[in-house]
Amino acid sequence: MLIIEDKELKDRVEILRKEIKSRNLNGIIIYSDEYRSGYCTYFTGYKPINVIEESPQTLIIMENEDPILVIGRLNYYSARETVWIKNILQHHKFDTEISSMLEKFNKKGSKIGIAGEHLMPFYLRDLFTKAMPDVNFPIVTEILDDMRKIKSPQEILLMEKAAEINDKVLTKLKSIIKIGMTEQQVVAHADFLGRQMGADLGSATVVMSGKNTKFPAWRATDKKINKGELVMVDFNPAIGYYCNDGGLTFLMPGASKYKSDALKNSHQIIKKTINSIRSQSKATNVHDSFYDLLKPLSLEPNFSPYVTGTRGTGHGVGLDVVEYPDLNKFSDFIFYPNMTFAIKLDLHDLEGEGLRVEQVVQITEEGVKPLNKLALNSTDDWAIL
Repeated sequence: MLIIEDKELKDRVEILRKEIKSRNLNGIIIYSDEYRSGYCTYFTGYKPINVIEESPQTLIIMENEDPILVIGRLNYYSARETVWIKNILQHHKFDTEISSMLEKFNKKGSKIGIAGEHLMPFYLRDLFTKAMPDVNFPIVTEILDDMRKIKSPQEILLMEKAAEINDKVLTKLKSIIKIGMTEQQVVAHADFLGRQMGADLGSATVVMSGKNTKFPAWRATDKKINKGELVMVDFNPAIGYYCNDGGLTFLMPGASKYKSDALKNSHQIIKKTINSIRSQSKATNVHDSFYDLLKPLSLEPNFSPYVTGTRGTGHGVGLDVVEYPDLNKFSDFIFYPNMTFAIKLDLHDLEGEGLRVEQVVQITEEGVKPLNKLALNSTDDWAIL
């Protein structure tokens, strides 16, 4: 089984301890849920299965104390036998036993950082402040974001395996998708193929066709795929909890030349843009390359309205399908080796429809190493059926 070994997990905790000490923190509380499990899974190596109330993970690391993992009741039994952390408690006891246990850390002048605050429910934050009313709780999620953005060799290996499965699934879908199928049927094929190849799902599979591709995201429906429509497939398999986020758009037979040309140009443009990425360069170069290549084709208006917000041109990928850093028109950070990104080109309002070409890459000293290879190695008209 491909996993992150306990030694690497323990080393991460030690790095985190040094960081919180350098910030004069007395500890850190990390929260994550099943759908965005990365903050805790990064240290525990455990991803809860979501059975309604079972998804939370809370990791408590105090100075000079062993880590404490608090997890849902049903997940507790498997976590207790598989997680390297020995002190594992049950989440439903937070307002009783755990709150009482935390009272010993209530000291005037103490600072305990909170990470994953944007995921943490209000009731849990209230329990912490009630149990430790004299403690200051600064938000320090950026510590974890910075740790996670540079991937280890084992993390890269797991992501490569996930990317390989994604490419294989999309290749098989090319011969499966037919006029008259529903979007839900395409999702079923993608999910089955991915699981058959040994992958978990990092997030819900997105399949949109025709008018539904007008939007950047849409839940698959029972809409049937029609002649000449664009069919967007965004598939996110995971191996050892590490994700891929590769997406392609297929064009059904009978399409207009306008849509055919737009799809071919998108494949050509994403190849050029990915090949132009360099370590130590600004992330805004991704947007600028897309813009510069699209403008002479009069496709810039189909691109620019969608790139100023989050994930406009891509995002980090790892334990979560979407993680820090974010790529958009204004992302001015620097690319460093062993960062991993989904590079995404979205075009919309193409005769009322839209398309996406998305490939995951690893930043290297020399440039980039594609983890997804399908769109980069195929001809520009490969996805035209």
